[in-house]
Amino acid sequence: MVAEAAVVPPDIELRPVSEVVSLGPPQAVVELSRWASWRYSGRLRPLLLAASPPRLVRALPPASAPWASPSGKTAGPDGDAKPGRILEREIAAATFQALSSRSAVLRLPPAAPRLAAVEAAIEATAGVPGDVLVLAASRTDAVTLANRLERSGHALALQPEAWAEAAAGGRIVVGTRSAVFSPVVDLRAVVVLDAHADSYQEERVPTWEAAVLADERARRAEVPCLLVSACPTLDMLVGRRLVTLSRGAERAGWAPIEVIDARDEDPRAGGYPTRLASVIRAAAGTQPRRPVVAVLNRKGRARLLACVRCGSLLRCEACGTALVQLERPAQGELALLHCPRCSSSGPVCCASCGPTRPRIVRPGVARARDDLAALTGLEVAEIGRTSTGPGGSLPDAPVLIGTEAVLHRAVSASVVVFLDFDQELLAPRYRAGEQALALLALASRVVGGRRREGRVVVRTRLPDHEVLAAALHADPGRLVSAEEPRRALLRLPPTTALALVSGDGVDEFVTRLACSDPPVEVGSLAAGRFLVRAAGSEALADALASAGQPGPGTRIEVDPRHV
Repeated sequence: MVAEAAVVPPDIELRPVSEVVSLGPPQAVVELSRWASWRYSGRLRPLLLAASPPRLVRALPPASAPWASPSGKTAGPDGDAKPGRILEREIAAATFQALSSRSAVLRLPPAAPRLAAVEAAIEATAGVPGDVLVLAASRTDAVTLANRLERSGHALALQPEAWAEAAAGGRIVVGTRSAVFSPVVDLRAVVVLDAHADSYQEERVPTWEAAVLADERARRAEVPCLLVSACPTLDMLVGRRLVTLSRGAERAGWAPIEVIDARDEDPRAGGYPTRLASVIRAAAGTQPRRPVVAVLNRKGRARLLACVRCGSLLRCEACGTALVQLERPAQGELALLHCPRCSSSGPVCCASCGPTRPRIVRPGVARARDDLAALTGLEVAEIGRTSTGPGGSLPDAPVLIGTEAVLHRAVSASVVVFLDFDQELLAPRYRAGEQALALLALASRVVGGRRREGRVVVRTRLPDHEVLAAALHADPGRLVSAEEPRRALLRLPPTTALALVSGDGVDEFVTRLACSDPPVEVGSLAAGRFLVRAAGSEALADALASAGQPGPGTRIEVDPRHV
């Protein structure tokens, strides 16, 4: 063990360091890791691993020379050192305005160029020593952004590969969530793109969130932190300045939304309405180079089945979970149903009627693919198991269908169709509305906003929902206005702070937690699952720390997104 101490304890025998194997994170990053360990009630080791180089680093390369704008001076928001389009100048002006505050949110519409905000942040802070740290929501976004910045003449350190270059300094540091622990010694600004994205939260314990750590790191370094988002969440807006573009620019960055009211459909017809087929065929005919993308967040062929004779749901005999059908059986083969909870499988059989023919109540992606192909007469390719073309590209089909992952893979689309958006709006999560709006924002980016003549089609039974209103009017603030009083009434974040405690041997830890100081509320959700509620994140962290070390098998999720 290596540590620093002003006074050596008398019972400790000092030994010389025999060898330095590799350079490690600087002291500021180690302290940030300690803070994250407290904030998210987890071990320090995985945080230090995230902050360490992926391979041995024995020496640092030379620092890069500072970048200068083409004019040789920092371009102001109204200057002409970096001429560009009107939208880019407006984004630059908004970025300059946001960076005048220590912590701010820039509400950038989905189809607006995020590169313009990053370059404006670099120029706005060019007179300050240090490096700019930029976080992207996905690896693809990080690589694309790094390549574009490098072509503009910037020295880049893409994380985690260029760990040593980031530690050396003089570079723009770009990476995904783990880049928040990058070894930058001197910071001048932190920018988090698509700060609302779920990918910024670590799924393993401790469940730290990169946007929160980025803000804390900027606060410690006394530099501005800019969160860029098309649809800022309530948590992001607390204590931060909100900067927006003009109404015209924001509307242009959101795609037109067309709502298909499923209440008008004939329930006896089954399948999808003819209006949906007309939309898909028209888009495939007018823009053949851009596919139609259909989204259904249900894998497999059928996610809910019923007996065709008595109408009873087909459920697992062992655990009672609804059985699913993953794929259509081949001709002459026996159809099998699977239990998603206990992984058992068996033939189609009703508990009341015996062997039966199932009726699909809730179709999955595979069944939706067959239905759309029959309805439109077009080739429909499922993006999932066998969905890649030559070189890993998407298949060359006029219609692509998949879960929301298809939106992350499709570079461009003429139309994005959500086949069952009620599943997103009515999801049993307190953040369902924010996550649904984030999906619409991602769809707007894929179709290119209003400028590329694309659109987003939503099939729903809730056409007046505030999420759809926010997207229709290109105004995410409508959802915030609706969500804020609801969260306050139900005492949900950001009004309170939550943690989910689960696993084996959790009862003893929860008993200690109920007597912690400061006090917290502990409620039972199910066997072995408890929801902990505190007045704020600091009170929650202190209470979890005062409860002592949890037992083996106990999982603590701070700020859970799926509650």
